[in-house]
Amino acid sequence: MGEGGADMETFAVTVFPVAKPGEWRAWVDSIASGDRADAHRQMMRRLGIKREHIRRQASPAGDVMVLVWEGVEQDRASELLADLVKNPQSEHERYIATHVIPDLHGADPAVGPPPTVQEVATIET
Repeated sequence: MGEGGADMETFAVTVFPVAKPGEWRAWVDSIASGDRADAHRQMMRRLGIKREHIRRQASPAGDVMVLVWEGVEQDRASELLADLVKNPQSEHERYIATHVIPDLHGADPAVGPPPTVQEVATIET
């Protein structure tokens, strides 16, 4: 147990732009419970992700996706994303690297993963 009396789950947070909100939402539906759900869970197991939380947030610069991976240390998230893009292990992972990241998120995979989220503070009651 931690000092506060409870263990905190290991997790990583990554933020991506959402370039095509309608297509992006269809993609999320397909990995949550649609035709890509099994392949996505297989990828998650391979990467050591216990649970994936996907949130959309509006911002002045446009919509962003907040991605939370439980079971993954924050400092490993960028490494795992980079490896997924450079060395996809399945058709599903290739689709993420060649379509989802560049087209739905508008991110250039050649630039590398998004910047690491830095922990600034943990505040308890």
